Amino acid sequence: MRRNEILGLKWKHVHFDQRTFDIVEQLPIKAMQSAQGMAAPLKESYSIRTLPITAETMPYFKNQLSQIRKDMLSEGYQANDLVICKTDGSPLSESFVSHEFQKYLIRLDLPRIRFHDLRHSAATNMHELTGDFYSVGEILGQSLKGIGIQLGVSGGLDAVTERYVDVRIARKRIVLEKYHRAVVQVRKKEERER
Repeated sequence: MRRNEILGLKWKHVHFDQRTFDIVEQLPIKAMQSAQGMAAPLKESYSIRTLPITAETMPYFKNQLSQIRKDMLSEGYQANDLVICKTDGSPLSESFVSHEFQKYLIRLDLPRIRFHDLRHSAATNMHELTGDFYSVGEILGQSLKGIGIQLGVSGGLDAVTERYVDVRIARKRIVLEKYHRAVVQVRKKEERER
């Protein structure tokens, strides 16, 4: 997800019973200073998407919901329905996320990259694991042409193809489950080696 999509995700768009969430809004930059205009529609229709909550990501959603329920008991809590927010319910800024990400990279002695570069790495890894070019584009909310450029796939890609391919949530779930399992396996291997 893009930073503004993460920061604009609301609980009303998270469906635990279906194990999905909808990306339909983003947090506009001006919302960082106030709670007014907390959400804005996504700029491109192909960015609107439903994604599965995999077994690997479900604990993160549940832990976040549990923490927010605790935070809501605090005086002055702003009920903005945001999944990712400050402890008082107010929105986080994109710059805060970027800054914290850079601190995390330094703490782990990793090379400096932009937060957005995680999308490119995820796209490449999902494509290499599954070979499912179109589903990866749908997961990322990229146009067919955009994902083709990002993955270095060219030739014969045009809007006509998009009309004939319908990526169902089941296919997105297969791609994301494979990707999330691979990420978890690498993390566990690294932890064992420490």
